[in-house]
Amino acid sequence: MINKFAVSILLVSGLCATANAEQAYLAPLVKESMLLDVAHADKTIVVGERGHILVGDSEQLSQVNVPSTVTLTAVDGIGNTYLAVGHDATILRSSDAGASWEEVFSAVELDRPFLDVIFLDQNEAIAIGGYGLFYRSTDAGLSWTQEQQVSLLSDDDNEYLESIADDPEFLAEELNYIFPHFNRLSKAGDTLYLVGEAGLVAKSSDRGRSWERFDIDYAGSFFDVQRLSTGAELAVGLRGNMFIQNDDQQWLSLTTCVTTSLNSIVNTDVGLFVVGNNGVVLALEPEVLLSEQYQSPNSEGCARHAGLTQVDSDISSSISNAFLSGNVLTAVSANGLQPVE
Repeated sequence: MINKFAVSILLVSGLCATANAEQAYLAPLVKESMLLDVAHADKTIVVGERGHILVGDSEQLSQVNVPSTVTLTAVDGIGNTYLAVGHDATILRSSDAGASWEEVFSAVELDRPFLDVIFLDQNEAIAIGGYGLFYRSTDAGLSWTQEQQVSLLSDDDNEYLESIADDPEFLAEELNYIFPHFNRLSKAGDTLYLVGEAGLVAKSSDRGRSWERFDIDYAGSFFDVQRLSTGAELAVGLRGNMFIQNDDQQWLSLTTCVTTSLNSIVNTDVGLFVVGNNGVVLALEPEVLLSEQYQSPNSEGCARHAGLTQVDSDISSSISNAFLSGNVLTAVSANGLQPVE
């Protein structure tokens, strides 16, 4: 099953689209196609496969013309300016709340996808992706500069780079491939968070110019991290793994009784949710997550943490994100937009 967070593997395997110069096809069933992310600013915008972009309010979305057919993995907006990123290291920009789009960056030769994008303010934005792809814009997304964030590497990787520092040509070659995949960015106040492959969870207090890695006893991929209303940081990832940082700055594993990937933490007016593959939706109680309370074992003998409740739905496809349409939680999924009921 394909979702936003398998894109890094798929692209490196050569499964990305390359027809950037083409217009995205206006598909009659676009709302049932693979959709991967949603953003809210002046408008609600949803992006997905084949350059599909839906624009409108949360209850009425329509497809717009887009100058690309690559799969779009993420979108973010501030005011009426939006950025959408995806395969072939492509970045699209809209300055009119999603009504029209232009391609402002593409690097097919990198053979890597962008997997997330975030505005830090009206002028500064960061796009990240496969094998440490990290680009910054300081002019609201019109132009982009690549950065190599070595502070996001593990101690072992940094020691290795130091050992080959006397060979600049070899060092430059290794820097192209030593980085893990960067999967997701989030921000809370002046703190920027990043998660990725190989147990990577990090924070920055200088707008992503330097990073402090968290020490977590887990070497798998993380797909989202958020600071909760309680002040605790929560990270989710592969095989139902969920970790929360307690008051002692220790990261504790929360039993989810889920074995599929958890893709996004979704904060809405009706509650906090985590969504994942196979239609998984978990409702969270932030005030309970740091407790040591567990529910009674389920039919499979697993005792889920008391701060987590699995939401019943008819969705079986991968959910990469979600948003409220009216008062209904709506999944952004591999089978399009689906109400969680």
